Amino acid sequence: MAIRYSVHTYAIKSSKTGELKKSNWVSVKSKNNYRTEDLAEELSGGSSAKKGELLSAFTRIFACIEEKLKDGHSVTIDGYGTFQLTAQIKAGKEEDDFRAESVELKNVVFNATRQAKKRINAAGFERYNDNIHHNR
Repeated sequence: MAIRYSVHTYAIKSSKTGELKKSNWVSVKSKNNYRTEDLAEELSGGSSAKKGELLSAFTRIFACIEEKLKDGHSVTIDGYGTFQLTAQIKAGKEEDDFRAESVELKNVVFNATRQAKKRINAAGFERYNDNIHHNR
């Protein structure tokens, strides 16, 4: 199965020359969203007992990752990637005010390993066509 994508073009006017410069960006079009329960169902092979065990394991794994992130650690899943936190200064706070009360979580990011990206990229890409593919 290929990974669907679409290409978007926009123009930016140069402040120096006034010239319009076209730029492109690509977005991946998700076919579906698999939730934890869906993954457990697929991994269980239809066994409700095994599905329950998998859901329990997922819950414990996610809770453990969350706790480690809360303690200021990053978490690496060997062969797949690393979860890390990003932070920002809260809206309305001064840029030079670096007290703990002025900082908030911006995002939890997952950076895939080079090997994982290579494995996923091997699926190939297919340009998304509104006439053929259904909108999600």
